[in-house]
Amino acid sequence: MLVGVWRKVLAFFSLAAFCCVVCAQRGMANQQVTYIEKGTVSVGLSFGFDSWNADGDTGYDLLGIVQGLDGYVRQGNVAASGAWFVKDNLSVGLRMGYTDTRISVDSTSFMSLDVPDRNIMRQDVTCALTGRGYLPLFNGRILALFFEGRLSGSTGYVKNYRVTERGKEGSYSDLWSVSAGLYPGVSVFATERVSFEVSLPLLEGGCRWQKQNATESGNSTLMRTFINFKPNLIGLRMGMVYHF
Repeated sequence: MLVGVWRKVLAFFSLAAFCCVVCAQRGMANQQVTYIEKGTVSVGLSFGFDSWNADGDTGYDLLGIVQGLDGYVRQGNVAASGAWFVKDNLSVGLRMGYTDTRISVDSTSFMSLDVPDRNIMRQDVTCALTGRGYLPLFNGRILALFFEGRLSGSTGYVKNYRVTERGKEGSYSDLWSVSAGLYPGVSVFATERVSFEVSLPLLEGGCRWQKQNATESGNSTLMRTFINFKPNLIGLRMGMVYHF
């Protein structure tokens, strides 16, 4: 079983690497315009925040499926990156990111079944090696498409608990993951050295491991392998980059 899983992961990594090389070559093939010159160093910062709140006298009714919903979901993320352009329109770099997720839901009803209150807190730190190729549009240095390949590793933890008369009861899990992906986007120069960009995941795959320590059931582990080949609008990211 594990052999089959690792064969799928290896096949995906090979496909992702091939896509990155092809995209980079396409970006280099357009020599009419140099979007960013060889030798340029760039640093970037991106961030995001998402918040959902549901409350009221009787709670929020979601399509008649979830009734009496009362609680919140909050997620924030920030990432810093650096890159060096080894050739015109082609860079390699490093990206560091941090994500914090908080969920708190009071007792509710799901399809007429009572669901007890639940609190979830999760934090992740990610490090990724990146390679990016730019494809200038309209023979200018203002607008360009880019295709970024990433090889990422992450670690973190998640707490899943509810508050009872005896205190907090639930589980604590350590998280690890290794993944690769292709992230296309659009870059726009606002000034000579500052650009803004928008990107989203297109092709992602890898492995995730979770080691859980529950207060009642003891220790357990979970392993997941995944391959996704579709635009993920939820993962849309905006950022600012400075070139010098």
